[in-house]
Amino acid sequence: MTLVRCSKEKSFIVFSDSVSSLEALGGFRIKIHLVYCTIKVYTQLTNSGKTIVMCWIPSHVNISSNERADTAAKSALSLPITSMKIPAGELTPSISKFYMNE
Repeated sequence: MTLVRCSKEKSFIVFSDSVSSLEALGGFRIKIHLVYCTIKVYTQLTNSGKTIVMCWIPSHVNISSNERADTAAKSALSLPITSMKIPAGELTPSISKFYMNE
């Protein structure tokens, strides 16, 4: 929203692939702090004469590498859950190492 605030333009379209975020904004779920802050800034900008349209775009659609990632993630849901315990701080380096080896 900083770009909208600083721009001399008056009309904007914000594209998001997060339908849940757009629904939260559209439903004014102000109990969620980030939603409250976003609505507050949106209101300030529209009161200053800016027009902002929120637009949902589907994610990962027809992008082959993303489609493969989605398929792999969905197939992993059927795998057994491991009892391996790993501290959160070690998770990213472990995944990075595995990824580089693959």
